Amino acid sequence: MDKIALDQVAALLEQADLRIAEFKRDTYEESFQKYLDLNDAVLRQLNAIGAGELSPDEQDQERTRVADCLALKAEELLAAAKNRTKREKMQLNLNLYMVSYLLPAIVEYQRKYGGREDERKKLTTAICDRWAVSFKNHIQASDYESIKGGFKQKLCFVTTAVCQGLHKPQDCRELTMMKQYRDGYLLSQENGEALIHEYYDIAPTIVKRIAREASPEEKYLYLWNHYIKKCVALLEHNQNEQCKDLYEAMMTELREEYLVTNQHKN
Repeated sequence: MDKIALDQVAALLEQADLRIAEFKRDTYEESFQKYLDLNDAVLRQLNAIGAGELSPDEQDQERTRVADCLALKAEELLAAAKNRTKREKMQLNLNLYMVSYLLPAIVEYQRKYGGREDERKKLTTAICDRWAVSFKNHIQASDYESIKGGFKQKLCFVTTAVCQGLHKPQDCRELTMMKQYRDGYLLSQENGEALIHEYYDIAPTIVKRIAREASPEEKYLYLWNHYIKKCVALLEHNQNEQCKDLYEAMMTELREEYLVTNQHKN
């Protein structure tokens, strides 16, 4: 890829704020399809890296150049932020944009228009590895169908991950109660919809990072004992507001640990 093509790849990050604003259950499907159409030419060039006449070494060099240009563009955007709070918010948005739009778009384009799965994975892995070096944030490539499926199933991402990690059934009482609480009491509160949207913005990234830890079951057990089990007990006694406060405390702790301070790097 020449400099013009690499600049076009880097410019994809300038769409982050717009796309993250559309990363919601009711708008994600249309937004993602629009994203594919708008960026067809760039995605085609990325897909061609592993499908052209380049030697394996030349393909690796191209992947490295793509990963570098994205990381450098992100560093440029972060450096322009006026203060730490704005930088932290921008980093969060860039991370979420990468895992909900750019990386899934690379996967989707390759599957739709052809290309070897292992070659596509080499590109997304190179991007994620370079991102980790620059920002100490370990993002991971998912695919559009998985993300869309999570929205359509109205998943409680963190609670679902904890229940699955502790080998509880998908229809376990605790998960059912938390979903009913979200769709009933919480949604009816003045700021309930905003809280739910914020949760959907950050929870998928948090869950992915927990899964990448050496012993995610330890974190699942901690979240179960300190938060989820207690939330369910509060709901059983109709203490809805207390449950809301406790769940917000859990999400604040997870946000600080996995999205701000980046304590977990594996």
